[in-house]
Amino acid sequence: MFKKTMIAASLALVTATSFAGAIPAPESAPVAVEAPQVVVFKNVNIFNGTENKLYENHSVVVTGNKITSISEGNAEVPADAKVIDGEGRTLMPALIDAHMHLTIPKGLLGTDDMRWTEIAVHGQEFAEMYLDMGFGTVRDVGGADGSWTAMEQDGRLKEVPRIYASGAPIAPIGSHSDVGLQSRRLTDSPQNLEILNIMTTANGVDDIKAQARYQYRQGGQFTKIFQSGGVSSKFDPWQYNSYLDDEMKAAVAIAESYGSYVATHVYSDKAMHQALDLGVKSIEHGFMFKADMAEKFNKEGAFIATNLTAFSPDLATIPVVQDPLIQKKLASAQAAFGSYQEEMKAAEDAGFDRRAFNVDCVGTADICAKQIAHEIWLNADMFGNFSALRAITSTSGRISAELMQPWIDPYSDGKLGVIEVGAYADILLIDGNPLEDITLVGGRDTWFGEANDAKKDGSHLTEMDLIMKDGKIFKNSL
Repeated sequence: MFKKTMIAASLALVTATSFAGAIPAPESAPVAVEAPQVVVFKNVNIFNGTENKLYENHSVVVTGNKITSISEGNAEVPADAKVIDGEGRTLMPALIDAHMHLTIPKGLLGTDDMRWTEIAVHGQEFAEMYLDMGFGTVRDVGGADGSWTAMEQDGRLKEVPRIYASGAPIAPIGSHSDVGLQSRRLTDSPQNLEILNIMTTANGVDDIKAQARYQYRQGGQFTKIFQSGGVSSKFDPWQYNSYLDDEMKAAVAIAESYGSYVATHVYSDKAMHQALDLGVKSIEHGFMFKADMAEKFNKEGAFIATNLTAFSPDLATIPVVQDPLIQKKLASAQAAFGSYQEEMKAAEDAGFDRRAFNVDCVGTADICAKQIAHEIWLNADMFGNFSALRAITSTSGRISAELMQPWIDPYSDGKLGVIEVGAYADILLIDGNPLEDITLVGGRDTWFGEANDAKKDGSHLTEMDLIMKDGKIFKNSL
């Protein structure tokens, strides 16, 4: 029976092939290719993200998702272009947060008791809040995997910024990532955050290599490690240095093999020197930065992203640090970090330009919108408006461009955080000069209170008249 069936199938295949060959296939009709949308901004003053000045009365042409022309005065307007008269407003790059977390809604301890569906819904709302506040790009430095990037790129996540993601941070047991029960043994089953691949506990060189490779396998684009202890965690003093040289070298080797880099959670100056000496390129927090480190950062091509709300007395009031042990850790940390502003100011006055913007908020979108607004204001208050604006635009955009090869960088087709020909069309229009008034990009001098609440229409603290990301307009109140 089987043999007869095979013979019949073979005859049918021969007949079908012969018949198909006897009749020429019809020529396919030409497919119409839709021309990319052209948007012309006229009568705008440009802050380009890199210079402490405005270029007055300019025009900017966007074709598709890129900036294709910048000119003084009026630009030539193509026939089908959409023209937006800025009426003297400032056109500037969309904002970039170089250190945030999409998938840690309740801090490490609280999130460990959540289900993935709850976390995912929070993550989408969180990302939408960022775009609403004028952010065109965010860098998730621990927790979100590459699926978030993929969903932003293919449109399943619609009104969100571009998303860089590291996957789960790599850290040993007893470190900042470990929120397991104190009775837990090394042989026990993994904690929930490990099961959901939001955190890891990787011990030793081989374990670190395996976890680093796994995060790239999950679509992550860079490696995050926890080198120092933390404040909002159980078992680790913030002074603790969790990884030894050979372990850190292992993480760096895997990242470099993928064409990428390592970002490390690190506090002390000693640990920062260790990280830079071993090839780490992105220092997260770095509260004990010293001005004389600037030369090493420049030499190694490394960046530092510091969350300035860590210095605020209001930090002690947020929900995730109410445990008495954490309060004690926080008090000792803030006492030790007091020289940061003076040291960083001295470095920036001498030309250092590698400080990126970092909010590092864990909480609901409404709570974190307030922290973002205050972080923007603190940047300007501590270092001046231009330093703040550069940190939140071009410097944060340089991290991926300078530290990742094109094959691992999902957004390598254009620059981020700048107004330049060839850059991505991630653009804001605001009514005024942000180099003089940081509130125009959402900065608030208070962290909590009515002055820092969402608007009546439900939108978050955004003063932007227009928000464009990837050439698409998401808000236009002109």
